[in-house]
Amino acid sequence: MGIKFTNNEQKLEKYLQPVYTKECEHFKLARKFMHQKNYRKAIKEYLMSMIFTKSDIETYKEISKAYKKIKCYDKAINHLKKARVLSRFDSEIYYEMGLNHLLNANSQEARKNFIRTIKLNPSNTNAQIQLAISHELLGEEDMALSIYQKIIEENPNYIPAYNHKAGLHITLGEYNEAAVLFYQILKINPAYYRANLGLGICFDKMNKFARAIRYYKKYIAKKPHSDTTKSLVGRICEMYENNSCKKGNLKVVK
Repeated sequence: MGIKFTNNEQKLEKYLQPVYTKECEHFKLARKFMHQKNYRKAIKEYLMSMIFTKSDIETYKEISKAYKKIKCYDKAINHLKKARVLSRFDSEIYYEMGLNHLLNANSQEARKNFIRTIKLNPSNTNAQIQLAISHELLGEEDMALSIYQKIIEENPNYIPAYNHKAGLHITLGEYNEAAVLFYQILKINPAYYRANLGLGICFDKMNKFARAIRYYKKYIAKKPHSDTTKSLVGRICEMYENNSCKKGNLKVVK
């Protein structure tokens, strides 16, 4: 014999069903707008979804991503804080909070959240990279370099760690160290054209103009129409016209 509902239970079921459906409609529509990169409409639908369910972690996380896309970082952080109240052990919440604080020029808070992310999810290499960037922005270059190196040792094919570490070496004026890392990137992925740009910059800074032009040209061949290429063409012309170039520094360039 099946379960029988009282009249009150049947009324309650009829009342609840439209509410659930309505919430799902708005959430699905918001997801659709996110996919279309129409973030303001997505926010509107997420807010409508919250009318029907105010304690949904996924909605808080998703609306925060939409706010982040339109650079409303404070609003994104506020919604993530609401999500954190509901789940204090969700590493994604802390990671997203870290990103928003970083974008909002609050490196101190960003660092705290990335540390928390890594404690909850030690394998999150993106969080490790962002933590190193936070240290860079706080003037803690040695700490940043050590984090990049740790990532490289644990993930030897993870190019972003090499790239960020090389960029920091360039900032510190350590061009030889940066060049070594760019060469390592090309060994991992010969098609990674940004490494050629990095090598060109390193050799340019070290006044090794022939080698600089060689790698600049490799980058230009891959990205002939980029804004960077326009600047590089001008720089190459300057190097050809430079007095040191006339003394033979560029004679090997073809």
